[in-house]
Amino acid sequence: MTPSANRPAPPAAVLEGIAGYVPAGVVANAGLPSAWGVDDAWVRRRTGIRERRRAAPGVSTGDLALEAGRRALTVAGGAPVDTVLVAASTPDRPMPAMAPRLATRLGLGGAAAWDVSAACSGFVYGLATAAGALLSGCADRVLLVAAEVYSTLLDPDDRSAGIVFGDGAGAVVLRRGLLGEPGSVLAFDLGSDGSGDELIEVRGGGARERATPAAYGPGAGSSACGAARCSSTP
Repeated sequence: MTPSANRPAPPAAVLEGIAGYVPAGVVANAGLPSAWGVDDAWVRRRTGIRERRRAAPGVSTGDLALEAGRRALTVAGGAPVDTVLVAASTPDRPMPAMAPRLATRLGLGGAAAWDVSAACSGFVYGLATAAGALLSGCADRVLLVAAEVYSTLLDPDDRSAGIVFGDGAGAVVLRRGLLGEPGSVLAFDLGSDGSGDELIEVRGGGARERATPAAYGPGAGSSACGAARCSSTP
């Protein structure tokens, strides 16, 4: 859809900067646990994945978000941002939200800031949220960062999750502009199906089931009922 010559272009969210960051640690398919009984061809045939990144011990989701956000702001030219959104399902802590802390670390203290939690769809829902804030007039320029450190939650015995999930972050800066501008966001088609919520889950750490000390693996901070685990194995 493009505006006609006789009709002004409607407002739209416009991408102004985009960047990403992944930690240096690499786990190639050849380096996956031998107990899983998989090889490079097996994993690539089922997922297309050749390697996944792993954050070093002590590196948090917020640390990856900081680097990706800093890079996106640089690409966008350093224009003032008044809203910061973070999409993450592996936050540094259940509370407080990550976005206000990220804003402060980036020198954007005082900006409106909140988190979006939608698992693998977090960036898409965050993008829709950012566009809504811009089009409603609640924001003039938004930094959206999606970041995860799933390695802190993975069950080392579950190859279904282990072959898929990695650590990393991506970020965009959006401003209020007009539809048809380069980088303008056209539309969204959102939906959900909560009937399969048990297929992949992190049970521990919420109001329904508190986290308990780790029952497997040396990873500090992981929990027995708080590990990402798929219900079926490919």
